[in-house]
Amino acid sequence: MRRTLLFGALVMVLAAPALANPTPPYHPPSEAIPFSGPLLDGGRFDLEAYLGKTPIVLNFWASWCGPCHREAEVLEAFFREYAGRVAFVSVNVQDPSSSARAFVERYGITFPVVQDGGADVAWAYRVTGLPTTFFIDTEGRIVYIHQGPLYPQQLERYLERLLAPPAPKEAP
Repeated sequence: MRRTLLFGALVMVLAAPALANPTPPYHPPSEAIPFSGPLLDGGRFDLEAYLGKTPIVLNFWASWCGPCHREAEVLEAFFREYAGRVAFVSVNVQDPSSSARAFVERYGITFPVVQDGGADVAWAYRVTGLPTTFFIDTEGRIVYIHQGPLYPQQLERYLERLLAPPAPKEAP
């Protein structure tokens, strides 16, 4: 019994600094971070080409992510419905090309798929889990972040808000 108490006290003393300095809170970026990278179907993607021109739905996913499978068809359906009004871009995180291609073919994804084998883009955006979707306005500001799979009603609400005209500013 005495050893257990001493061990417990030692653990508390050693853990005290960790308890006093908790992990810093999650701070996602407030503005889109420009990046470029290889596209799954060949060529290169450059986010700069979209910034300032159109709202963007930026989705991070992987083929091994179960929830990513649930939202893939939803994203494709909305990409087709909102074509010309919103740009959809997906970033495939740490997947072999063959796995990513099989995923894209299975769900008929036709919007750009950027390969992020080293997770550099995911790291820059501080993605902590998959799927994660960023909604970026025409000014390049990240206005919404959704972690987890998107369902049709959720995605529709985000897109309606993203496309809504900005509220008029009050005169001083």
